[in-house]
Amino acid sequence: MNDQTRTTLIEMLSDRGHTEIKDVDESLIIASKPNSEKKIMVYRVRDPKVSVKNIKQLKSIIDDYEAAFSCLIVIYKTSISTFAKQFISSEVEDILVQLFSEKELRFNITKHDLVPIHRVLPLNEKATLLSRFKITQLPVILSSDPVCRYYGCLPGNIMEITRESETCDLYTLYRLVV
Repeated sequence: MNDQTRTTLIEMLSDRGHTEIKDVDESLIIASKPNSEKKIMVYRVRDPKVSVKNIKQLKSIIDDYEAAFSCLIVIYKTSISTFAKQFISSEVEDILVQLFSEKELRFNITKHDLVPIHRVLPLNEKATLLSRFKITQLPVILSSDPVCRYYGCLPGNIMEITRESETCDLYTLYRLVV
């Protein structure tokens, strides 16, 4: 993993609130939040193409750890086989699995000039927002959106998007992740 990819990865983990980041070896990183048992495992596949064999190795690594992982991030070089994707969906259970190519992580998309400020609303703010404005429906944003993937959003989360405007300085939008 080159320096740019690693920097973006560390920024992504810290933006998700995981400040305790530990390098286990060249291909494995464990990140955790302070005062939380849930952790993120980042696994970098060294082979150019991810195969079922790589995913089986990853599954055995997950099983060896006693920690509870809430998310698994797999970083690959060029591509991932269809069979490997199927194996992930069938064998890795109760964990959000995100696949990122090294190319996707070469730069931090949240720092681009054209990307507004995004924030995932915590559960207490979500309830307050919905009750305060008596909202039954919100406009949607896909969980496959690059910024949603960056923040690890799940369907049901609400994104707060703050944009600049020529007429009113800043304004805030809310989007439901689907």
